[in-house]
Parts: sequence; structure tokens; C-alpha cells
Amino acid sequence: MSLGDALGTSKSPNFLPEYHGEEGDTRYPSPRKLRSLGATLIDFVLQFGSIVATGLLPLMVEIPRPYSYSVLLIPVVVLGGNRILLPKCVHASVGELIFGLVEIRGSDGAWPGWRDLWRGHGQGRDGLPNLVNVRRSDI
Repeated sequence: MSLGDALGTSKSPNFLPEYHGEEGDTRYPSPRKLRSLGATLIDFVLQFGSIVATGLLPLMVEIPRPYSYSVLLIPVVVLGGNRILLPKCVHASVGELIFGLVEIRGSDGAWPGWRDLWRGHGQGRDGLPNLVNVRRSDI
């Protein structure tokens, strides 16, 4: 990529893509489809496992009646910790940490804020994705 490509003054075919982390973005050259799939699978197993544990825990352990409803908080804590708190602190969920990915904002490539984390990976108001997974080594 030349300086003209980076500044947007060139008419070459390798001009910057529409958003950060888009497929073919030369700023983040490492392939990440398989890594993203593995990270999603691990996060799904972690979150689904917490729901299963919520159902099985009262059957395995006798919990006093006043505290029996506190078991329902397990999936909420796991989901909130894995999708909101951990990405805010280390910029990745458990699965993304294992596979060496981080989350960035698609609009400007910066670390996501609280609003971006609440919105998730969907599209923002400008049509660009809120969060994009890229390799940690490409940052």
C-alpha cells in the first residue's frame, strides 16, 4: 500500500476498504475466518454450559430455599462477564483470547466502548459493523 492509498488520494485498485477489518483490508492481513469460528464455538459452549449448569445444579446439590433463585444468576454473570466486562478490559472474550483475536470498532479501528459492547457485532447506524474481530498481532 502506498502513502496515496493510505491518505485516500490514489486511484489504485488497492484503496482502503469501507471499514476496518473488512475482508481484504491490507491493514489487517492475517486470515481470521477459522479463528473466529473457533472462538465463537468456545464462547457458545461456555454460555450454553452455564445454562445447563443452572438446570443441573439444583438437582445435584441441595440448595436452601431462600437461595435457590440465586442460581438463576449464573448464566447472566457468565454472559455479562464474557461479552461485556472481559472485552472492555482485555478487548476479547474467552474464545477470542484462546484464538488470538481482539475486537475493534469497524468505523475507526479503535477499541470498543461500552455502547459498542452492548450493541454487539451487528450493524451500527452508519451501516458499518460495530465490532470486528482481527488478530491481536495485526494491531
